[in-house]
Amino acid sequence: MIYNMFPTQIYKCKIDPGSYEKESIIQRCTENYAKEPYKNSWDDKSDLHHYYADWMEAPDIKSLGEPYGKAINDFMREIKGNFNYRWKTINLAVNTKYMAYHDHYYRKDGWQGMFGTCHYISYDPDQHRPTKFINPLIFSQYNYNTQDIGRVLDKSDPSNSTWYPEITMDIEEDDMIIFPSYLKHVVENGINKQITVPRILGVANIEWKIN
Repeated sequence: MIYNMFPTQIYKCKIDPGSYEKESIIQRCTENYAKEPYKNSWDDKSDLHHYYADWMEAPDIKSLGEPYGKAINDFMREIKGNFNYRWKTINLAVNTKYMAYHDHYYRKDGWQGMFGTCHYISYDPDQHRPTKFINPLIFSQYNYNTQDIGRVLDKSDPSNSTWYPEITMDIEEDDMIIFPSYLKHVVENGINKQITVPRILGVANIEWKIN
């Protein structure tokens, strides 16, 4: 019998593109990106346009509430424990270039940011990069130990991800992924320089408070 002793579980589901104002959000984000490709009050490394802490002239995101709420509630029902939880949309990230390594963990007023979400509103696998996750298990960073086994395992199989320092998931437009907030991740530059549409992600955090 195999026990998955320290798994890092990532939940993936589909958001129905007809369940919110998708085309309106894409149009407004694309227009704003064309006017100001670099709009970043978050860090000094990422090359992107986003609405973090600044929702002025942002798309109307109210329509995301129902589909996000359903996906998040479905996920949270699988977690057993005595806690309250809530979630909030914190950002729309629009980019064709680099978004720096970061995580979503925080603690404020007794609430802990326990899960992050990414919803791929506009995503073309021929142009854009998927989110790359960094393995939190320290052994994977010892490349001289893992490089040999990494050559013989199937890296596309998520069950082998323990042996690699970083991994990407198969992502399609309209996917939402939910992941532990401590899991660091990065978005690298697009696959080619002739990107015709920006990559647009809706980002929400799930917080909980222990009862």
